[in-house]
Amino acid sequence: MNQSDINAVNELKMLTIDMINRAGGGYPGIALGMAPIMYTLFTRILNIDPKNPNYMNRDRVILSSSHIAPLYYAMLYMRGFPITKEDLMNYRRCGSMAPGLPEISNPVGVEATTSYAGDGVGMSVGIALARRYLESLILQEDNRVNLLNFTTYCFLSDSDMMSGTSLESFSFVGAQKLDHLIFLYDANGMSGEGELSNVLVEEYEKTFSLKGFYVDTLKDATNIKEIARTIEAAKNSKKPALILFKTILGKDSFNEGKNIVHSGTLTLDDTNALRRKYNLFLPPFEVSKDSILHVSNSCTPRMEKLYQKWQAHYARLKNINNANVNNILNLLETGKTSIEFFAENYKINEGYRESLIESNYKVMNLIAPKSNLFLGGSASLSMICQTLIGGSDYLSSVTPRGRNIRFGARERAMSYILNGMSLLGLRVFGSTELCFADEMKSGIRISALMNLPVTYIFTHDSLYASEDASARIPVEELAMLRSTPNITVYRPADITELMGSWEMILKSCKPSALILSKNSIPKLPGSSSAEVQKGAYIIKKENQNLNGIIIATGSEVVSAMQISYDLASAGLDIRVVSMPSVELFESMGLEYRQAILPSHVRTIVIEASSSCTWLKYATNEDYVIGIDDFCPSGLPIEVLQQMSFDYDSLKLKVESLLKRP
Repeated sequence: MNQSDINAVNELKMLTIDMINRAGGGYPGIALGMAPIMYTLFTRILNIDPKNPNYMNRDRVILSSSHIAPLYYAMLYMRGFPITKEDLMNYRRCGSMAPGLPEISNPVGVEATTSYAGDGVGMSVGIALARRYLESLILQEDNRVNLLNFTTYCFLSDSDMMSGTSLESFSFVGAQKLDHLIFLYDANGMSGEGELSNVLVEEYEKTFSLKGFYVDTLKDATNIKEIARTIEAAKNSKKPALILFKTILGKDSFNEGKNIVHSGTLTLDDTNALRRKYNLFLPPFEVSKDSILHVSNSCTPRMEKLYQKWQAHYARLKNINNANVNNILNLLETGKTSIEFFAENYKINEGYRESLIESNYKVMNLIAPKSNLFLGGSASLSMICQTLIGGSDYLSSVTPRGRNIRFGARERAMSYILNGMSLLGLRVFGSTELCFADEMKSGIRISALMNLPVTYIFTHDSLYASEDASARIPVEELAMLRSTPNITVYRPADITELMGSWEMILKSCKPSALILSKNSIPKLPGSSSAEVQKGAYIIKKENQNLNGIIIATGSEVVSAMQISYDLASAGLDIRVVSMPSVELFESMGLEYRQAILPSHVRTIVIEASSSCTWLKYATNEDYVIGIDDFCPSGLPIEVLQQMSFDYDSLKLKVESLLKRP
C-alpha cells in the first residue's frame, strides 16, 4: 500500500466514525473492519461514475449488510457522488441523503433499499438474473454487442449468512449457475452477542463449492493489493463467487475484536486515539483534498475508457431496427419497460365461464407477445397457478432467454429476486397460493418501499381451497396486503374485471397484487373492464327504490348479484357494487365515492376474508359478512356451511339486515 492509499483509507474510517458519533449510534465495528475492502472496491474495481450515475452497464453494489451504510455513504462522498458533507453530518436524520439504513436514491448511488437480513442477497440475485437475460436478448440480435457485462457486488454480514431468505437465494443461484455476481462477506467471527461460534458453525468453503460457487478466503483484509487480486480472481471465475474477508471487528479501537464495538458509538478517548494512530488531525467531517483527488484519479481514467467502449457498442445496437431491440433500447434509455394493453380491444363471449386462474393464463398470454421484457414464474406452483408464458422455455443457464422462471419452493427468495429484476426495468411477476403471502411479506414490503412495479399473483383465494387443510384457507391475507402502503390489490369478479385489472397493472409504476379464484365464474352482466380504474362501480343497479347496497369482491360478487335478484321478490331493491380494488376506490374523489355508496343507505359487505378492511364502508360491524376465524378443512360445501358462508346463509343474513327496523 502506498501512503496515499493508507491516508485515504484512514480518512474514510474517521469520516464514518464522525457520522456515527454525531448521530449517537451506528455500527463502528463494521466500518473500521471493512473500510479497506470498500475503498479497494471503489478505487480498483467498480465500474461506476458519479458523472453518469444511471449508466446501465454500471456495476451494482447492494448492501445486504445494511449496517455498513455509513461507510458506503462516506465512500460515495469521497468518490464525488452528490451526497454532501451536511448529509453525512445529518446521518440518520430526516431529509438527509444518508438514512440509518440504505434507501434507494439514484443518482446518489444507493441501488436498493435494504433492512431485513438477506433481502439484499435476494435482490442481488435478481439483478444478476435480469442482467443475464437482457444480455442474452442483445447478443441474439448481434453477438458482437456487449452492453451489459456489469458485475453485482453484495456485502454480507453474519445475519445475512443465517437468514432463510439468503439460504433460499444461494440455492437458487447454484441451480441457475449465475455469474457476474460476487458476495463480499465480513467474516469477523463476532456477533452482537459475542463469539459467532456460539450460534453458527458452517464450513462455507465446502457448502458453497457444492452449490457451484467460486469460494475464496482472504486472511489479511487490510492489504489493498491482495483485496483487489482476490476480487479480480472472483470476477474471472465465470461462477457466482463468495469471498470471506477475515476482518477484525472494530480494528484499531480500544475494543478491537470485541462485540461491544458492534453497535453504538466510540468514546471520545477512543476516537481521539484513532486520530493519533492514523496521524490525522483534520477537524471532524473533513477530508483532505489530496485524498479526494487520489480517489478520483484512481477511478476516472478507468471509467472513461470503459464508457467510451460501451458507447460504441450502444451505437451498433441502435442501428438494428426491430420491435425487440426497440424494447431493449427503451429500457436502456428510461430504465423501465412500457407495455400497452387495452382490455376493451378484446371481446368476451357472453357464455364464457371458467376459473379466474384459467382466465388469467389466457390474459397473460395476450400480454406476453407485446414485449419480451415481460416474464416471471412461480414458487413451484406454475401448473397449479397456471402462470406460464406459452411457447417460451424455462429460464436457465442453458436457455437464458426463457421467460418462465422456476423459483422452486422459495417464496421468500422469489419476492426479493423479483425486486432485483424489477430494479433493472423488467416487468416481472411471481405467483403462489394466497395462503403463502405471509412468506413473502418482507419482500412485498420492500417492493412497496422502492416503488417497484412487481406483480404478485395469488391464487386459491377463498374457502374453496379447503380440501387441503385449514392452514391453506387464507382468511387474513387480503387484509395484510391491503394494509401495506403503496401496493394496489386487485380482486376481480370475472374475466372482464380481470382484463381491466391487468390494464391498470401495466400502467402502474408501483407493485400490484392480483387475487384469483379457483372456482368457475361466468362473465357477469354489467361487469366492466374500464370501471376497474375507479376501484368500485355499480355492477347491478337498483330498479327504483334503493333499499340497500351490497359491496362484494371476487367470486362473492356472483353471490351478491344472485341475492339481489332473489330478494327482489321479497320487496328489497338492492344495488350491487363490485369493488375490485379498495386502493383505487380510495383514490377517487369524494363526489364519486358518495355517488356509489351514499351514506344514508344501508350497506352490507360480503367477502370471504377478514372483516377489518370493510368496517369503514359497511353501515356498522354487523353489516360485514366476512371470515374472522380459521376454518376447518374439508369439502368446500361443508366448510361454507359450517362458516355460514354458503349461499342460503348469505341470503338469509342479507335479508335479515335489510329488514331491520
